[in-house]
Amino acid sequence: MNTQVSAVQNDSNVCADIVGFDFSDYDEADIAALRSYWLQYGVIRFRATHITDQQQIDFSRHFGDFVIHPKQLQEGGHPVHREILVISNVMTDGKPSGALGNSEATWHTDTWFYERPPAGAILRAIEVPPSGGDTYFLSTYRAYETLPEELRKAVEGRQIFFQNLYDKTGKLRLGKSEPVSADFREWAGIVHPLVRTHGETGRKALYLGGTPEGSWIVGMPLDESNDLIAKLWEHTVGTEEVFVQKWNAGDIMMWDNRCTMHRRDSFDPKTIRIMHRTTTSGERPV
Repeated sequence: MNTQVSAVQNDSNVCADIVGFDFSDYDEADIAALRSYWLQYGVIRFRATHITDQQQIDFSRHFGDFVIHPKQLQEGGHPVHREILVISNVMTDGKPSGALGNSEATWHTDTWFYERPPAGAILRAIEVPPSGGDTYFLSTYRAYETLPEELRKAVEGRQIFFQNLYDKTGKLRLGKSEPVSADFREWAGIVHPLVRTHGETGRKALYLGGTPEGSWIVGMPLDESNDLIAKLWEHTVGTEEVFVQKWNAGDIMMWDNRCTMHRRDSFDPKTIRIMHRTTTSGERPV
């Protein structure tokens, strides 16, 4: 049992380093302390853990039921542990041995196109390149709280539609069929509140999903919707209040998907980047 778990805030409003947590020896009080810090900051970091896949799974289970990421059903499946999404740019026999490769990942909230997007993600660095591949985090609490009055009024009570046929690269999602209509608002998708209330903290956060394309503020003329969405994205990702994670092997980042967004830098494709991720379930946004 470890009773010395504490958090040290980083130079940001969205991340804190966890000190004194032992992944091989913890109890319910330690988990409760971690959950409190996670809810307080949005992102918590564990340095140089060097734990096993099974330890990651056992730890993750304390924070909710597992969510299977779409990529886990494709190239990102772990050969032994179905709970783990493998993120890797390594090619084996001409095929990717993991998901997401070495391309740049733009700002997003994980699987925003689900009816119940995940609450948490736990990402562990297995092997990292000497440079590049950094991960950036921002607070969508702050994005909402710092909205100019005009934009705050514009988003009040609004809902946002996200198409879920195509992913951010333009590929048809697994199990989806090509649309008949050219109007994405008529495609399969999901509607969420543009401002969501966190199910545990009760705080409000702006909810923009993963891309301005394929998003529509329900009931608003498309040109007006596009204009408002563009302004909201500019306000949100244009902030200087961003935490940058420069990875070392063994580092773990755990983020609250309900109140943060993140992105990743590109890196030299001749180098190797392997990450193992577990994801936990969340509530339907309200």
